[in-house]
Amino acid sequence: LQQMAGKQGKLSAQANGMLEQGQGGVQQLLQLAMQQRAIAQQLERMRAGGQAPGAGDMAREAKDLSRTLEAGRLNRETADRQQRLFQRLLDAGRSLQGAEQDETKERQSSTAKDAAGRAPDALDPRLRRGDGDLRLPGWDELQRFSPEERRRVMDYFRRLAGAGR
Repeated sequence: LQQMAGKQGKLSAQANGMLEQGQGGVQQLLQLAMQQRAIAQQLERMRAGGQAPGAGDMAREAKDLSRTLEAGRLNRETADRQQRLFQRLLDAGRSLQGAEQDETKERQSSTAKDAAGRAPDALDPRLRRGDGDLRLPGWDELQRFSPEERRRVMDYFRRLAGAGR
């Protein structure tokens, strides 16, 4: 599955490259379609052999993508579908590999070891006001963040100010 994921990743990259450059000759699309169909056939063989869960769905998707490419329809949706298939192949390969490793090798644990602690660096003096209190960031500094990030920053500074008292 990981080898197929690599092939699918290359196909997806080629399709994205062709899409971005505005290329997409019939010959190139047919070549991509043939490669996509080969992946579909490999997945179908894996499904028939019961080697990979979900291989049938991925094979159908790969076959449908190859038909789309054969028809000369390379668009953003097709490229996105290829990328999603690539991600599914990667995920399936990882889950399959993880199951094999658990069967063949027993897990072992180890106890934690003492580690030297490290004190944080001194607070930047520009963050303090003249009286020693922390200066909360202004709107100009916060506007580049999302509302959730702004809330987190403000909460962080409030905690810092509370800890110093």
